[in-house]
Amino acid sequence: MLKLGVNQCDNETYHGDRTFKSSSTLKLFLKDPREYYKRYVLGEERDEMYKSAYDFGSYMHSLLLEPDKTDEEFAVFEGATRRGKAYQEFKSNNEGKTIITASQAQQALDLYNLYHEHLDTQGLIENGLAEHTLCVELDGMPIKVRADYIKEGMIIDVKTSSDPVDKFSAAKTIIRFDYDLSAALYVDAFKKYTGQDHDFIFAFLNKQNGDVGILKASETLLENGRKKYKTAIKRLAEAEKSGIYFKEGIQEVDLPSWAEFKEWIKRSYFVWLEIIKML
Repeated sequence: MLKLGVNQCDNETYHGDRTFKSSSTLKLFLKDPREYYKRYVLGEERDEMYKSAYDFGSYMHSLLLEPDKTDEEFAVFEGATRRGKAYQEFKSNNEGKTIITASQAQQALDLYNLYHEHLDTQGLIENGLAEHTLCVELDGMPIKVRADYIKEGMIIDVKTSSDPVDKFSAAKTIIRFDYDLSAALYVDAFKKYTGQDHDFIFAFLNKQNGDVGILKASETLLENGRKKYKTAIKRLAEAEKSGIYFKEGIQEVDLPSWAEFKEWIKRSYFVWLEIIKML
């Protein structure tokens, strides 16, 4: 069971706790309250495709950040898929461990080698603490964060991605998956507990070609993420109080803000064309 302050715990304990809310739960509630209700209120399991991707990410993190614990926490199944009698027997013989396939293990090992060969990563994950768990209260809600790696003045978040990892492409990835929310939540949580500011560093690793991108979250990016997590906390607190997590029935759909802006740009363009014709 997690408690306020620093916690020494494994992944299972961290993810199994329902008292403290993580960045993942806030992002899910903000994006899809109905799915949040299914997972965290009704306790429904996510599908196998999601679990497979999640387990691969966890294995990759273990290799990079806590290699001495990898064999204790993971078992490699030689079959092609996590199905069938052979898989079930293997799972039973490795109770308590996360199962990944041999192809996933090989892909993770290849990425691990590419990551450590890259000049930009030299010394990045050294002289600090891996999988550092902290629980605090933010805006009246119990929050938990688990930093991939933390060192003096720096929180490092390792991400595998199928997208390009240059700063322009990565910015789109960060916004699409609400990584800015996570960054702001982590920075604010550690600020509240330690009283110190931390830079938030994204260490992106492209799964397709092994490219590495080391990127620092700007203040603008953090402020955008801060607005998101504060909105999520406010709405989630209201949902927990009322017991209403999402609306049912017929609802009105409107243009998202980005589409409204796009339409405004288009209209302005044609207005200026008409003005130019009149000159």
